[in-house]
Amino acid sequence: MDMISIDGLHFSYGNTQVLENVTCNIEQGRFAALIGDNGAGKSTLMRLILGELPLGREHGEIRLMEEDIRSFRRWNQISYVPQNGTAGYRNFPASCEEIVAANLYSRIGRFRLPGKKEKEAVHRALCEVGMEDFKHRLIGNLSGGQQQRILLARALVNEPRLLLLDEPTSGIDEKSTAEFYRLLTSLNKKTGMTILMVTHDRRRLADMVDDIWLLDDGVARYVSPKKKRIAPADHKAFTGNRFPRHPASGADQKSGDPSAEATQKARSGKEETAHGNL
Repeated sequence: MDMISIDGLHFSYGNTQVLENVTCNIEQGRFAALIGDNGAGKSTLMRLILGELPLGREHGEIRLMEEDIRSFRRWNQISYVPQNGTAGYRNFPASCEEIVAANLYSRIGRFRLPGKKEKEAVHRALCEVGMEDFKHRLIGNLSGGQQQRILLARALVNEPRLLLLDEPTSGIDEKSTAEFYRLLTSLNKKTGMTILMVTHDRRRLADMVDDIWLLDDGVARYVSPKKKRIAPADHKAFTGNRFPRHPASGADQKSGDPSAEATQKARSGKEETAHGNL
């Protein structure tokens, strides 16, 4: 099943075109990364997936868990860790346990205290990220890496099927970043939770994710995590509503449509530059 399916997506801010015919999919249980230069539209695409931006019929299609996003209501099955999310907690007078429990208010009611079941859920989430011993500490007294783990626990407390993260390691040190990535990889393998992460940290992706999608010139291109090969935008893997689990290899492309091969050659210079950045 496709956890996220995007087909022919267009989006503009006024007269400024940001996304143009974006087509991609992320299957259930995959760990995928979304990369691209600043201004490529990564955060815009994330906001569209989260339903924060209006999507008209003329803009294309986004489906979550095989349901049109315009009628999607199962938002409790999706969690989000925002970019620079720790900035607002530096002087926040709340314990880690309270921060995580706050994401359960839709279940227990905003003015009600967590019951036994909710407290157990909070404890499990803190254990998942290795922060159970810090539950009574004020979040503002933690390091950046520790704060980010608490925000991850907050996202996990609802046991989501889909986890979205926007630049989750921005502003934290190298050691904490490596630990955070190891944690995400472990969660994906252990729980089967689908993960989509926006990131600029390209050098670590090959050993971490299943799929990489590159936003470039308003379109999405698949990048093989191991071979770092970027498929052309008009490749057959991106032209329909469904895609093979593993897009065609370089050998498949050479034996395919001659026009596609010509397009690939015409873009080779640009793609080689992109390869060097990965």
